[in-house]
Amino acid sequence: MRHTHFLMPLALVSAMAAVQQVYAADEFIAQDVKIEGLVRLTPANIYSMLPIKSGDRVNDATLNNAIHTLYDSGLFDDIKANQQGNTLVFNVVERPIISKVEFKGNKLIPKEALQDGLKKMGIAEGEVLKKSTLQNLETELEQQYNQQGRYNADIKVETTPRPNNRVDLTINFNEGKAAKVVDISVIGNTVFSDDEIKRAFALKESSWSSIVTRNDRYAKERMAASLEALRALYLNAGYVNFAVNSSNLNISNDKKNIFVEVSITEGQQFKVGQTKFLGDTLFKPEELKTLQIYKDGDTYSQEKIDAVKNLLLHKYGNAGYYFAEVNVVPQIDNDKKTVDLNYYINPGQQVTIRRINFIGNTKTEDQVLRREMRQMEGALASNEKIDLSKVRLERTGYFKTVDVKPVRIPNVPDQIDLDVNVEEQHSGTSTLALGYSQSGGITYQAGISQSNFLGTGKSVGFDFTKSQYATSYSLAVTDPYFTIDGVSAGYNVYYKETKPYQDYHVSDYYSKTLGANTSLSYPIDENQSVSGSLGLESTDISTDQYGSVAFRDYLLSHGGKVKATATTTSGSVPYASEFEGTYLNYLVNLGWSFNTLNRPMLPTSGQLHSVNLEVALPGSDAAYQKMTYSTQVFFPIGGKGWGVHGYGKLGYGHDLPFWKNYYAGGWGSVRGYQDNTLGPTYPGVYYSANNIAQSSSRDSTGANALVQFGAELILPVPSKGDWARNVRPVLFAEGGNVFDTECNVTAYNNPATPVTSTNAGAKQYCKDNYGFDVGNLRYSVGFGLTWNTMIGPLSISYAFPLNKKTTDKTQAVQFQIGRTF
Repeated sequence: MRHTHFLMPLALVSAMAAVQQVYAADEFIAQDVKIEGLVRLTPANIYSMLPIKSGDRVNDATLNNAIHTLYDSGLFDDIKANQQGNTLVFNVVERPIISKVEFKGNKLIPKEALQDGLKKMGIAEGEVLKKSTLQNLETELEQQYNQQGRYNADIKVETTPRPNNRVDLTINFNEGKAAKVVDISVIGNTVFSDDEIKRAFALKESSWSSIVTRNDRYAKERMAASLEALRALYLNAGYVNFAVNSSNLNISNDKKNIFVEVSITEGQQFKVGQTKFLGDTLFKPEELKTLQIYKDGDTYSQEKIDAVKNLLLHKYGNAGYYFAEVNVVPQIDNDKKTVDLNYYINPGQQVTIRRINFIGNTKTEDQVLRREMRQMEGALASNEKIDLSKVRLERTGYFKTVDVKPVRIPNVPDQIDLDVNVEEQHSGTSTLALGYSQSGGITYQAGISQSNFLGTGKSVGFDFTKSQYATSYSLAVTDPYFTIDGVSAGYNVYYKETKPYQDYHVSDYYSKTLGANTSLSYPIDENQSVSGSLGLESTDISTDQYGSVAFRDYLLSHGGKVKATATTTSGSVPYASEFEGTYLNYLVNLGWSFNTLNRPMLPTSGQLHSVNLEVALPGSDAAYQKMTYSTQVFFPIGGKGWGVHGYGKLGYGHDLPFWKNYYAGGWGSVRGYQDNTLGPTYPGVYYSANNIAQSSSRDSTGANALVQFGAELILPVPSKGDWARNVRPVLFAEGGNVFDTECNVTAYNNPATPVTSTNAGAKQYCKDNYGFDVGNLRYSVGFGLTWNTMIGPLSISYAFPLNKKTTDKTQAVQFQIGRTF
């Protein structure tokens, strides 16, 4: 609810008491004039405004004039005049001064809005209190609440006298509850059904969903919006003579329920006759005709006509005619049931940008903002370039809000300035954080990162993170404008350790990885870029005695060695129980991205597509190729916080080392299943009781192929401002899995023995787990919530797996706090 003008001007009535006038048989000369009854004011204040002075002749006319003058000052509640001999005496009752104004019980109308409104009425600390204003104040405030459907609101004003003719005001609010719309009745409709009309209304009849949406709460603005939506419904269907005859409200005796009745006249349907573009069009008629999104003879649609008008304004605006005007004049022929449309165009003057002013960037250098601007100084003003400049500034993530306004220059009609107002937000963090995820347990994080380092736009970050299963360090530097053409350069050094996910149904291994890379990204256009990087990565890998046979097979076939053995009590053949390997890889990454998201965190519109190819070059110890495609699409629904988010990911790797495998399950994949537990499972092989034993359970190992997809219905947040931008509730449906398309398990027998043949068990395993199978996709639906907090996003979901199998590990509630990996 808007509170800017919450109080309508009150009719101020001067409460003038009956005046006891002096009627003398003869006029008299006032030898002296006295003022009695003063408390706060001094006689000098009154004498200065009195038209009667000592020595003046007093009669009925002059006395009445004097009394009215005192009343007009607004300082008195009562004034009486008496003649005492040759002395004229005024007895006055001063109006008190307001010493304090206090509000109690107000929630709908903020204190600041109340103070502003009352001040305009003269009710504020230090002002003179007028009883008439107070009496009307209660009524006026209650009327304001009535307009919001709160018909049982009760406002009372208390006055507390203070010394020196001062008074404290306490305004007590009992706001009551908003009345609910229980019935909407439309009279006169034949073209559209009652249900179709009710769907168009902003007001809704009370139902179970109203608990969340609150769209059954009556408000004057919502009623006006409903009638406007009804008018648009008919105008877009060609009923140009549609009219609302009346709209009435009936309120129940207990003031809790409202019955809405709307009477309409539909009229007849009209079609478009001829369309003409008139005035100083500048462009050829056939060129303007391409912007006409309807055909002559089509059913009249106000929505399409408005769209053509906006397209025309955009076209002229892109050509420098920034203040062009387009007026649509319809000519209705009631006999033919047609409407001729004349678009009168006044392009005005072409304007150039004299100066671009950046306002609000106290930390960020002007050049950082200027390089994102696509509208240049000295160039013709362009709607498209100005809008794109705003979007690019928002995408940087440095600013909470960006507002671009054209400013006319006095006496210079062919130039304008652009004022770019930004509100900076924290782009850097110094973090000591504690997080938790169900896959990684407690996470400790310490780091310093600044995406707008010293206001230069460069990104610098150091991060240390430790969880139950992993430890990582990284140092990264990125210059998004390494060249003036927008080529970005990045440098990254990292170290990571992992250890087994004990008792978590994910096959165990140890790894230590040290790597470094340098990258370049080149913009193709405003939304596309290609990138490439060169890197060096060294990985020490080992399995424990319960590791997967698939991991052991990979190590043996790629230069690994036996780390530890166990021997039978009879001293027979030693059995390998642990394996290890060291791999130095020369990495090349090539990427492409297309990004039109309106903001980096919790976007509401736009698309993001990316393709990344990772190759370990020949000469690497573990050569492989890995390609990943990911996509996200956001689009709003209705402009009231509703939206849809579609997403997907496809991945494939050839000769992929198992520590580079794709995984599925959990947050960011298929919620409702435990993290990383979907896909192929391998048994462990270990030494026990003088023999090699196969584990009775199977643990997930990931795989070389990934399929993942889903959709979210974004729900509106019943709030505005920062809270709405940082909180996102969703309903989701998603699916996916990982698949092993290069099964190469060779044996379940002694892994220390050179592999020369396969056995029946291995063949059966590969047969069961090889290749992509739609039947092995897993699906889930549920509810999720993400809150962008100071320590990072807090995410929680409640999911229902739809086709789980007996071997799947499910988890209905999943959450994580802070940054985890």
